[in-house]
Amino acid sequence: GSPAVAVIKLPHISNFNDFDPLAHLEELQLAYLEKCQPLDGYQAVILPGTKSTCHDLQWLHQTGWTDALQRFAADGGHILGICGGYQMLGHRVHDPDGLEGDPGSVPGLSLLPVETELKAPKTTTLTDFVWDQIQGRGYEIHMGQTERFHGDPLFRILERNRTACDTEDGCVTSDKRIMGTYIHGLFDTPGILER
Repeated sequence: GSPAVAVIKLPHISNFNDFDPLAHLEELQLAYLEKCQPLDGYQAVILPGTKSTCHDLQWLHQTGWTDALQRFAADGGHILGICGGYQMLGHRVHDPDGLEGDPGSVPGLSLLPVETELKAPKTTTLTDFVWDQIQGRGYEIHMGQTERFHGDPLFRILERNRTACDTEDGCVTSDKRIMGTYIHGLFDTPGILER
């Protein structure tokens, strides 16, 4: 059959339109999954953005999704985390100022070697990036900073809000199966869709 991609439907999912270009691909099946289920039938799973990272991360732990996702990764599945989903793939999300509820830290899925600290203010940037020679443009809306301990960045950032910069975004495992990024609107870049 055609490749199937699952998007985990988090309680506070945001930026649904990230996936519009995927939904329009005839050769791809896109499923939104809320209830925890085996992921054997899927080539890839996407953890989307969320308006409440810590809450939705706890929801993953409580509903069994954490085990399902870790098993999927161990079995060779591909996982992409976008924004809050990227933060969840790391070891921990810290919310020292209680921006999303009680101050504290929530353990992540530990699938990427990163840790995030939520910090105000929320930043919104129009971001130009390059990935494997493909140049694209997306946007970032997030609170918090993510520190990468090892592993490779996913993208090089060339410009933020039309100001040139040379920095890195995201994280990808050496086998390229687990990826995380802060950039929304990724799939609007045709070259990326073809990957």
